[in-house]
Amino acid sequence: MSESLYLQRQSNRFLAAHPREAGWVVHEFGGDSAEELSLNYLLECLREWHPTAITRRTALPLVGAGAFRNAMPICAASEAGTLNGVSEEANAYGWRGTIELIWNGHDIHCHMFSLMLGKGCFGIYFVATTSLAAFRDLLLVLERYGKARLKEKRKEIYVVNGENIPVTASSWDDLVLPAQMARDIRSNVEGFFASPERYASLGIPHRRGFLFAGPPGCGKTLMLKTLASNTPAKFISVLGTADVDDGMLRNALDLAEGCTPAVVLLEDLDRIVNAKGVSISHFLNLLDGLKVLNGVLVIATCNEPDKLDPALIHSPSRFDRAWRFDLPKYEQRLELLRRKGGTFFSESALEEVARRSEGLSMAYVQEIVVNALLECAHDDQPPNNNHLLKSLETLHVQRKSASKPGESMNERERVGFCASDNGNRKNNG
Repeated sequence: MSESLYLQRQSNRFLAAHPREAGWVVHEFGGDSAEELSLNYLLECLREWHPTAITRRTALPLVGAGAFRNAMPICAASEAGTLNGVSEEANAYGWRGTIELIWNGHDIHCHMFSLMLGKGCFGIYFVATTSLAAFRDLLLVLERYGKARLKEKRKEIYVVNGENIPVTASSWDDLVLPAQMARDIRSNVEGFFASPERYASLGIPHRRGFLFAGPPGCGKTLMLKTLASNTPAKFISVLGTADVDDGMLRNALDLAEGCTPAVVLLEDLDRIVNAKGVSISHFLNLLDGLKVLNGVLVIATCNEPDKLDPALIHSPSRFDRAWRFDLPKYEQRLELLRRKGGTFFSESALEEVARRSEGLSMAYVQEIVVNALLECAHDDQPPNNNHLLKSLETLHVQRKSASKPGESMNERERVGFCASDNGNRKNNG
C-alpha cells in the first residue's frame, strides 16, 4: 500500500468516527507543526501534569535506543496494551496510538501514526474536539510543558567511535579569539543553517566544509563546543584514533544525512586520513561524490595541514573555508589571564605573565593560573603574585626539558601552515 493511500485511509477512518454533525471539529497536523505545538509531548504531559484527564489510552511512548544505551534515536514503541517503565517514559520523544481525554468539560480525541519516508519516521496527528476553546487551552499547557522539556533536554555530540560527549552551555563571549575571526566563523555557520532556500534558489547544493587548523591548545576544541552549544543541529563526531576506518566515516555521513540539519566533526583530520583503515579516495568520494549531503556541514580540525593530501584542501567542494587558530597574541593571553586569575592576582602581575608567556598556547596560559592556585591550596596559603610568577617559571622549565635539543618554544608550538601561507591567514581571520 502506498503511503498516500495509507494516509487517506487513516484520515477517512478518523473522520468517520468523529462526524461534524455530532459536533466534532477535526484537525490534522504534520511533523513540524505538531512539534511546534508540542503535540509530541501530549502523552507525557497528561501523565505528569493531568493524569485524571485521560479517559481512554491505547497510545504508548516512542522511546529512542538512547534510553537504554549510548546511541542515536530510532522509531520504536512497546507492544500495545503494555505499560512502559518510568525510565522509558522519561526518555520518550513522542507517542503513537490513541489518547482520549476530557479538557475543561469537553471531549478531545487524538490519534498519531507514523509514516516511513525514506530512512526516517514522519508523524501525522489527528485531533478531534467538541470545543475549540478547550483545545486552545490544552495547547497552552502543552506549550509550557514543551518549553520545560527543552530546558531540561541534555544535548550530546554523538561520537561514532567513542563515548558521546555532553554539550555544556557555552557562550560566544567565552571565546578568547580575535574578534573578527570569531564573528566570521559564527556568521558562516549560522548563515548556512538559516538559508537552505537561498541555496536552492541559486542552484547550489546545501552543503559546506570548514577546516580549523593550528597547533594544539589554541581554541579549536572550544570553538567546536561553542558551536555545539549554540547551533540547532545534530552534531556527529569521528575521532582521529588509530582504529578509525572507512566504515566509521561512512556511518557518520549517513547518520548526518538522515537527521539534517547536522554537523559532522572530523577531529584530527591529519590522523584520520593517515589511519590504516581509511582509503583517501573513498573518503574524498564520501565528501563530494555523486551523493549530495544536503543540510550537512562538515567541520574538520587539523594540527598539521601541510601534511594533508593536497586533494583534500585544494578542492573548494570539500573544505571551502579555512581558519587558522594561531598561538595567542599578547592581548589574548592577557584577556585569558584576567578571566582565570583576575580575582586572585594583581593587574601588573597578569601583564608581566602575559608578556613573558609569548609562544605558549592558550591551554598553557590557562595552566599557569591553575598551577599557581593548586600550589596555594597545597601550601594552605592565600594566592599572591609570587605564586603566579613561580608557576610561569615552572611551566617554562617543564616545556624546555620536554623539547628536542636546539628546538625553540616557538618551533615546538608552531606547526602547520608554512610562512608562504600568510596571505591566506589574513583572509581567513
